[in-house]
Amino acid sequence: MTKKINQKLIIFLAFILLSFFLRFWTLFVSVLDKDESIYILAADSLLNSNLPYIEIWDNKPPGIFILFSLTMLILGNSIVSIRILSIIATTFTSYFLYRIGANIDPKQGDKIGLLAGSLYAIFSLHNDGAAANAEILFAPFVTGAFLLLFQDRKLSNIKVFLIGLILGIGMQIKYLVIMDVLGLVLLGRRKKEEGRRKKEGGRRKENGKPVNNFQGLTKEKFSFVLNNLTFSLFRFYLILGAGLILPAVIIVAIYQFSGYFDEYIYATLIANSKYVGMFNFSWSDLLSRLRKQVLGNILLWLCLFWSPIYLFVFARGKFKQERNLIYLFLWLCCAFLAVLLSKRFYNHYFLQLLPPLCLISGYVIIKSVYLSKKKSVEAHNYGEARELKKTSGKSQIPTLIISQKFPEILRTSLPKTPVLPSFPNIIMVLILIYPFAQAGYNKLTKNWEFIYYRYIQKIDTWDDREAFIAKYLRQRIKSTDYIYVVNYEPIIYYLVPTKIPTKYAFPSHLTAMSQILPTNPLQELDKIMAKNPCYILLAEKDNISPEYRNALNQYLEVNYFLETTIQNVRLYRYYGNRSGRVGE
Repeated sequence: MTKKINQKLIIFLAFILLSFFLRFWTLFVSVLDKDESIYILAADSLLNSNLPYIEIWDNKPPGIFILFSLTMLILGNSIVSIRILSIIATTFTSYFLYRIGANIDPKQGDKIGLLAGSLYAIFSLHNDGAAANAEILFAPFVTGAFLLLFQDRKLSNIKVFLIGLILGIGMQIKYLVIMDVLGLVLLGRRKKEEGRRKKEGGRRKENGKPVNNFQGLTKEKFSFVLNNLTFSLFRFYLILGAGLILPAVIIVAIYQFSGYFDEYIYATLIANSKYVGMFNFSWSDLLSRLRKQVLGNILLWLCLFWSPIYLFVFARGKFKQERNLIYLFLWLCCAFLAVLLSKRFYNHYFLQLLPPLCLISGYVIIKSVYLSKKKSVEAHNYGEARELKKTSGKSQIPTLIISQKFPEILRTSLPKTPVLPSFPNIIMVLILIYPFAQAGYNKLTKNWEFIYYRYIQKIDTWDDREAFIAKYLRQRIKSTDYIYVVNYEPIIYYLVPTKIPTKYAFPSHLTAMSQILPTNPLQELDKIMAKNPCYILLAEKDNISPEYRNALNQYLEVNYFLETTIQNVRLYRYYGNRSGRVGE
């Protein structure tokens, strides 16, 4: 037992070191993703006793803001704390994948888990996963819940409730976790049925004779078994659902008690329904994104395409032993439904596929190699046995003695026979060396560059345009001034720091996605400009609606001048006073 605990601890520490090495460079960058920036702003507002959606608005569930604020409270109010959070989340996800792998196969489980966890640590950096996106942060909760399901055939009521609670917390980070919940529910049902069949099905001995379990199964007995199974599943769903909704109930109670229930409902439910309704499902867009996914994560997708071949060719007739691979497929399909429901197919949405995809990849790689190796060894042993039998046949030893001693001779002679590395082993090394070597080389280079320029050359804003702009602004404004970031990175509000003129700090909400807001964007612009922002930041991007741009240009022409441009970001400075609304 102690040896197993030490092994698990060593593997966990190894995953920490791997994640830290791969993500070390992220500690030096101000912006990795706009979504991450708005989470930081909302968390900072929460630390100042403002509930989400009141001072800083977004259409995400409140769980991610709470998680960010707790991290900043414990580790310090800084962007570095959030990057450490992503390292911790990746470490736990990799470790949970290792534990799941160890439970889905009795022989090569540890190897499957280690490979799956390592693949996740590497490929989670793809698809905008370097940032602390929602998909990175809810992954430990999802994989933790699946681990509890896989590690025990008989689930106690407490464990079922705990699974629901963990997934309920994950859903408060992103509602599309509900599709992972669907996968877990389907697997839970299968496990319940398997447990019932093992308990009541099969063949057993009765009065010393093997009899069919269904012999003498009357209609009344069958009805009892069916009703018992139905009740068991109903109890499973009921307890799981209780844990699932508990975090939501607590959050709803907090908003109801605080008097902001309507704001909470609009931001988390109504705005999201409007957001989904804004776009039509596009098969061409989906196929284009999938093509990009395959080319960018080719090892994982090749393993996915190989898995049916492994299942129907190499493991033919062994579906019962390979049922866990089928379960992983079911999990992956449910996660893929979550991607389809979004209808936007952003890169980071595909991160939700990564845990089951890494497990499938680790499973088919390890099992294919060891299955081929086993067949190679068996063929080698068979050849040696034939040679040994021929040699023995030519000698003067009687056949009866040979037949009696042959198994013993075979056991003592064959282990001494050297077995050359199988071709599949060489193929596996060649397949895996590229992603591991590429990740190691790229991150080592990136880590060294940041250490050299930041600490040796003392260039504190090297390769960080947002930090450079924030440094420029801090020298020219006071903390009581306002700035307005029109279509650039909202992290500027946090880095300066200064006063934010609107609670819709995520630029696209006003400039491009105003349909989901509870306010008119032009009226909100009037409120912003009425506060006379000291600086207005405008990036050279065509991502502003024509109406909003025209209204903004009127304000810029009257009261602002272009002070400077920093790497394609124009900084307009306020110089005049207005009376009334522009155009009146």
